[in-house]
Amino acid sequence: MVSFRLLFLALLACNSALLAAPPELMQNLDGDLSFTGKTPQESRENLQRLIDDIANGPATTLMWSIGAGSDILYYQTKVASTWGWRQTKYNDDPKWQARIERCRLATEAGLDAPRIVGERARERGLKFFPSYRMNDAHYCSDPLHYPLTGRFWMEHQDATIGESPIEGYDGYRHLLNYADKEVRAYRLAVIFEAMDRYADLMDGFELDFNRFQVFFPPGTAEKNAHLITAMLEKVRQHLNTIASEQKRPMQLIVRVPPAVKNCTWSGLEVSTWMKQDLIDAIIPAQVMTLSHDMPLDEFAELARAAKPAKSKACEVIGSLYGRTGYNWPFSADHTTAAYSSEVSRTPTSAQFLGAALNQRSLGVTRHQIYNYILHTDSTTCEALTRLDGERRYQITQAYFHDKEDSYEYRKQLPLALHPDKTASLRILIGENPTQVNAYLRIGLQGANRDYADVAMNVTLNGRVLHEGSTAKQLVVTTGTRHGNGSHAPPTEAYVQWPISDPTLLRRGWNDIEISLTASAKALQLVETEIAIIEAE
Repeated sequence: MVSFRLLFLALLACNSALLAAPPELMQNLDGDLSFTGKTPQESRENLQRLIDDIANGPATTLMWSIGAGSDILYYQTKVASTWGWRQTKYNDDPKWQARIERCRLATEAGLDAPRIVGERARERGLKFFPSYRMNDAHYCSDPLHYPLTGRFWMEHQDATIGESPIEGYDGYRHLLNYADKEVRAYRLAVIFEAMDRYADLMDGFELDFNRFQVFFPPGTAEKNAHLITAMLEKVRQHLNTIASEQKRPMQLIVRVPPAVKNCTWSGLEVSTWMKQDLIDAIIPAQVMTLSHDMPLDEFAELARAAKPAKSKACEVIGSLYGRTGYNWPFSADHTTAAYSSEVSRTPTSAQFLGAALNQRSLGVTRHQIYNYILHTDSTTCEALTRLDGERRYQITQAYFHDKEDSYEYRKQLPLALHPDKTASLRILIGENPTQVNAYLRIGLQGANRDYADVAMNVTLNGRVLHEGSTAKQLVVTTGTRHGNGSHAPPTEAYVQWPISDPTLLRRGWNDIEISLTASAKALQLVETEIAIIEAE
């Protein structure tokens, strides 16, 4: 009764627009944390201590990658490869030497990282899902020598896709080709081995099609997509057999690209998987960065339409990634001091909360925290469990090659601004903002050094928010900037306005129009967000 009362009081303290039962949080961690000790015993103790810490945090489900990539596994596999299966130049590389050695020693000592994790998770009341990356590309930078290249790849180099479908990244040509029968048989053998090995511990299995999303040569994914569906049919059947033997349900969860269009591009027939009741839950996700506006409603609608007879609809789970664009924290003060530190790509709790509320508004039921150790961030833990606090609703910036509409959905930012030409954007807000302090902030790149001559007109949902010179609203960043390359261009200045009437904002999509009326040089719009702070 006491715990229920405390929860009830906590929820009452939240903004009425946010009142709802907090969603379940799931933690997905890669295998890099498996063997971290100088000795096998220390690696075991470190791993057990980590699971204890996770269990003491807000997550109730743990996904653990069984390998370093797809082919070097953290147990004594008879199908794939283990640490130390060969020596390469990286054994003497200072960046790799210690890691290779401690992982080799742990493997030869018989340590089984997923079992250690699964046993401790069950002891501590966590649900446990082994996770397998279906075509991890980390080795592709130097496949003949890289520590994460497995024996299968070395012996089947003729079974790669041969040509990258992503212009600008040739490395993907080294990925295994799922059109090859031996490749599919190999991947299934790894999955079945792991399922059988951890059947007594697991609550299901996760297939990670998001690391990475390339499975076929260019232009062949759609016609070969049925081959992956046939694999899923076998995985589902095997998992059902295990569930029957263990006398408890087993869920099959898949991580996929962030839009249905992207899944089709990759050769993933997600609608068919749902209609045939092959999967229990789907986690659309970007590859590397936190998203505020993935089209998750597409998947929710697809799941409802595809609901098999006498079965629950496929669950849609949101993905919260522990990396974002290079953004300075939001500051209501909006002074030079607020932008004098080094910019970071680690999301703030306000960014996590904004993304989570947006995902909930689009139909997700749970959130998976991916490759971010949630329990070490107490502020974000509190924000996600209470669904309360400052939140930042952002237009997601482009990252890497996602503007090509391949494995990522097309982003609105960065966007070139031109004099007397209106730029139209949409920003998603996952609540009905009332009794709040709200601000619109935009980040700019490319004007003259002091931005003194910048002038623009800005409207929000059809109402004029600003007209003319931005001299009073603009602050130039002075801290260390990062950007370009894989990221959006660096933000050189922020312009910020308070939204005096929060009823102007609406739950769902909000329209922003910006027309540049004066500038010495062309500008790029690299950030756009609406920050919300509870009114006192």
